[in-house]
Amino acid sequence: MNDRFDDTAESHVATPKEILDKVLLYPNIDRDGLRLSLWSGFYTGPVFAQIEQRFGLYRDENNVLFALATYGQLTAKSICEFLGRPKNSISRAIDRLLKKGLIHTEVDPGDRRRVLLTIEPAGRDLHEQTLKIHKEREAHMLRSLTPVERTALDSILSKLIDDADSWIETF
Repeated sequence: MNDRFDDTAESHVATPKEILDKVLLYPNIDRDGLRLSLWSGFYTGPVFAQIEQRFGLYRDENNVLFALATYGQLTAKSICEFLGRPKNSISRAIDRLLKKGLIHTEVDPGDRRRVLLTIEPAGRDLHEQTLKIHKEREAHMLRSLTPVERTALDSILSKLIDDADSWIETF
């Protein structure tokens, strides 16, 4: 049986790091974009898998709770724009959070056409629990950096985010 996902027959199984090192030698590669994307994937994949397993909370649900816990009342449209996620994904997440009683809606008194989302105490508690998972993963992935390098990384990422209005695209 020739299973393309079975590496047992090979004499050497390439590690993800070996594959990355070789891919980065490709002349037309977007090195920074690729590395940022891969690093982000290695951060978010395990984090959201653990949150889903422990709390039954999907990625977009977690991100909606994060937005509401850190900013306060928001519209669904604002959350989509902030997270850079498609409207249908955020809409489904909001519906699930409403059913779980983790958020609630209210009509905006200043504009009765708008609906504001607010986190409930149970949602805030759950958000605090998930933050621990995020922080542990971040600390693990950044452990090879010195304090000076971490400060430099923070400065670079802040500078990129400060320029977000020039490159952000929403769904």
